Amino acid sequence: MEVSAVTKTPLDLFTSVSHREVNIHEMIITNTLWLTILSFAAIPITAQNKQKPLFTSNHNKMEDFNPSTSGGWKPVLDPTNNSTIIGHHWRSHDYVAGEEYTLALQTLDLWTPVSPSSLLFGGRAGAPWLIYIHGGAWRDPAIDSSSFNASATKILSSLSQQPPEQRKKKLAGIASINYRLSPYPNHPTNPSDDPTDPNRNAKHPAHIADVLTALGFLKRYFGMESYVLAGHSCGATLALQACMSPKRWGLDRDRSVEWRAGWYDVAKPKTVVGFNGLYDLAGFIESPPKGYERWREAYREFVVGAFGEKEEDWKKACPGSIAEGWVGEWNLTQQGEEGKKRKVVLVQSLEDSLVPVEQTEGMAGYFERENEKVGEESGKVEVVVLREEKAGDHDEVWQRGERLGEILVGVLEGEI
Repeated sequence: MEVSAVTKTPLDLFTSVSHREVNIHEMIITNTLWLTILSFAAIPITAQNKQKPLFTSNHNKMEDFNPSTSGGWKPVLDPTNNSTIIGHHWRSHDYVAGEEYTLALQTLDLWTPVSPSSLLFGGRAGAPWLIYIHGGAWRDPAIDSSSFNASATKILSSLSQQPPEQRKKKLAGIASINYRLSPYPNHPTNPSDDPTDPNRNAKHPAHIADVLTALGFLKRYFGMESYVLAGHSCGATLALQACMSPKRWGLDRDRSVEWRAGWYDVAKPKTVVGFNGLYDLAGFIESPPKGYERWREAYREFVVGAFGEKEEDWKKACPGSIAEGWVGEWNLTQQGEEGKKRKVVLVQSLEDSLVPVEQTEGMAGYFERENEKVGEESGKVEVVVLREEKAGDHDEVWQRGERLGEILVGVLEGEI
């Protein structure tokens, strides 16, 4: 289901609170001025909001940064109290920095909690980030980074209830990543009917290359040190793929498979959270669980679109079906925490009519088998499985956003 995201301008916000106390106007003006100044200091590239492929030249350099063409930071108001600012949001920020051109889907959404000092990301060094990867079977243009809006607002609202000094240690920022999509020629409203559009004709490993590039961007320009990586549906697949070595996908420094080589700047996440994830596509297509047989050909169609015709390639790409263990590639050496325990939280709605619980159970079993091969406890991956009885259908998890946000707050708080 397509969800429209409306980004309000500061003027819109003034209008929406016109009957409230004057102090909220002053707060918005003050914060907007601060964020405009800090945008020049902290953001080196132009943010774009484009639906068609756009090739730009050197618009990512500091001297070329033009706030009139960017999304810019906008206040996020508490949904329960529109006189309270709980954070700030930048819509569709480019993440391909230092390149000759960027594409429309190589963007991310950014959120930051309100800082005690009113400065963007001020005093948050060392705090973890929360990164989200949307689903949509690697191809659905109706599901993008804006699908995390409701959950991000929930998270910011929850954190805003905490004392400032405690809050700034919990979360540095939030990002929701877009990536190039595979063909979807029969999409009901927006088919990928332009063969020259690189945004809608991607094949593996383009999707994971974009995710890794976005993570490298966040490290390089925002100082992201540690993070929780979450994903829904195929976004959960991508989140676990990000834990593996880029060499597995042919993303070598010396190869020109892609335009950039930022993948090796990427530290691994300490925690991965998968919501209604796709972990063993070949297994589903070969033998779909009872009640899901009707989706076999639909699965085959989008899997071929993303990974090609060969079943062998499907197995090599999916974290739950890779024959040789990949868990050893998920190390925290770049954070200086080698040997620290990694954690995976697998969340499954039992009302999901598209993805069976067997996908989650199978992924949990994979980690359990890998853990049995490890002698020391510190080398094992902690596995948490949440079976949600009333979470709704497949996409309702992110459409509602409330429970998804609650779970991620629980992970940040160490309660899950």
